[in-house]
Amino acid sequence: MKRWTMCLLLGLLLLLGSCSTAAEKGGYQLYFASGLEDGSAILSEPYQGEADPGPRELMEALLSGPTEEELNSPFPSGVSLRSWGLEEGVLVLNLSEQYGGLTDISLTVADYCIVLTMSQLDGVEAVEINVAGQPVSYRNHQILTREEAVLSQPRQGQEAPNEGA
Repeated sequence: MKRWTMCLLLGLLLLLGSCSTAAEKGGYQLYFASGLEDGSAILSEPYQGEADPGPRELMEALLSGPTEEELNSPFPSGVSLRSWGLEEGVLVLNLSEQYGGLTDISLTVADYCIVLTMSQLDGVEAVEINVAGQPVSYRNHQILTREEAVLSQPRQGQEAPNEGA
């Protein structure tokens, strides 16, 4: 079972779509699950909130869901940010218990939507996502980075999220 899960996760990461960086589009991006059938698992849309958001503002916008039709929220209904803290470049997010219902590919997509969104913030080098104050026990590692998310070639006309960051 563990080998199957790892193959599934690697397959998803290979399909992970690429998006422009925040600097290229003139602001922050919110990353969501793609509804497109072009092989991209994650795409972005521009953040429309305040000019200099913090972790809470970006997470609230992310959890509110996308506005573009081809994007889908990867988060279960009712997920909320309970607390956050930044420690030595690691942004620690504590989400509500609904997030704990995610597994396998759904968890990976949701995790990296958060990681890609939050790693745009100054000082954030990695993200740790906890559920109701506890690490997700079935995740193979707890500290997630932007660089882990992109293993495929960028879509035509776009740059990979970890380039230029």
